Amino acid sequence: MNEAKRLVKNTGIIAVGGMATKLVQFLLLPLYTTVLAPAEYGAVDYLNTIALFCVPVASLLMDEALFRFLIDCKTESDRRQAVTASVGVLGLGCILFAALMGVLELTFHPESFWWIVGLVYAGVALQMVSALLRGFGDTTSYALINFLASALTIVLNVLFIAVFGWGVIGMLSATVIAQGGMSLLFALRCRVWRFIDLSGLNRDYMMRLLKYSIPLIPNKVSWTIMNMLDRLVIMASLGPAPAGLYAVAYKFPNVMDQVYGFFYQSWKESSARALNDEGDEVAFYDAIYQAIRRFMMGVVMVMIALMPFVYDLLIDWQYHEGILYVPILLLATYFSNISGFYGGIFTAHKDTKVMGTTTIASAALCLVLNLVLIPHFGLYGASFATIAAMFVVSEYRRIKVRAYAALSENRREQFATLLCLAATLVCFYVYASMGGVLLLLAGVVIAAGFFFIANRAVIMRMLVLVQQVIRNKRAG
Repeated sequence: MNEAKRLVKNTGIIAVGGMATKLVQFLLLPLYTTVLAPAEYGAVDYLNTIALFCVPVASLLMDEALFRFLIDCKTESDRRQAVTASVGVLGLGCILFAALMGVLELTFHPESFWWIVGLVYAGVALQMVSALLRGFGDTTSYALINFLASALTIVLNVLFIAVFGWGVIGMLSATVIAQGGMSLLFALRCRVWRFIDLSGLNRDYMMRLLKYSIPLIPNKVSWTIMNMLDRLVIMASLGPAPAGLYAVAYKFPNVMDQVYGFFYQSWKESSARALNDEGDEVAFYDAIYQAIRRFMMGVVMVMIALMPFVYDLLIDWQYHEGILYVPILLLATYFSNISGFYGGIFTAHKDTKVMGTTTIASAALCLVLNLVLIPHFGLYGASFATIAAMFVVSEYRRIKVRAYAALSENRREQFATLLCLAATLVCFYVYASMGGVLLLLAGVVIAAGFFFIANRAVIMRMLVLVQQVIRNKRAG
């Protein structure tokens, strides 16, 4: 119960720190899609995706290792050893990445090379400082740094794009300045240098960090590959305009993914701490699994049902075709999030090898399907390749996680869920092709009904909690 409360509390803090800026960023889509042409928006998305791919290579995922090892630290000396070792490995990784980029620049002279480098190092810095704050248990500061970085990015985007008219360069500049600036500010604020003593570098400790983080690199890279492969094949075979359509369509699943991310950041910590608490961690894992699975599927259905109301309201008409791919990408994101839940259990047990093997296999499948399907089926091909890859990695991890936790599966509930999902999808696609307000409303009723019935226990607990708060205020 204590860990469940910590999980809810940390999720709430992180959500408060991230929700407002994510919402504003989402609501600024009309500005971005009006000022930028689909080809320009596709170019920005393309460069950001490449940078995300490179970040784990440059950082060697020392942020993940530092966070996990700090959870087990008991003394200031332990913390100093963990931070020093992780900074040593991080420095080595960044130097090797700089050398690799230098060779690529001299050999190929790639377009927008320096923007990719800037995005990578800014991302590495933000992730490392964030991991330090989380590892120290300062969830509030962790939420604050990401809130300020996102808020500053939004402000600079509006300034650079709408006021100065810098277009693609403006969006890239905003990201580098915001992430790099906030990282430096918080590193100075928490006086990171107190925990760094390079003269005391411990080679064995560094190897332990690498043993944990190295298997996570193919895992992280493979996830990024799955998110990037469709964009690359679309750019190569269909051109930048379809890539822009696809990028905008992905913005809606990204909203769900970001909301889940608030939970996932807390879940990684709680799943690890549950191993050290007295009690049945398997029962804790199973209870959270049932709740998060029902909630996320309910969110998917509601978003699909409401999409015809929302999409054209927020997105310029030149991007309208993208609405057709949103339901498929929402389902792909659902499987991705459930995979992340399993991943939290693996990392709690420090079994990171399975993380890499599962996603490598899925990324290979994603590559093959993209190459086969996109030339023939266009953006539908990319969407189906993505959902197939996400489903495979989710199912593979579900089987592997049994070694640590026997998570229960309710077949009747799963069958009822499939029926409601199928009905919601039929209402959406028939409306998209033929129209019919009554059909659209039927989809909303089905989705909303599923959400409230599936999550009734959680909703009732929340209502009871609200009533208790109101009574306490009246009594006070």
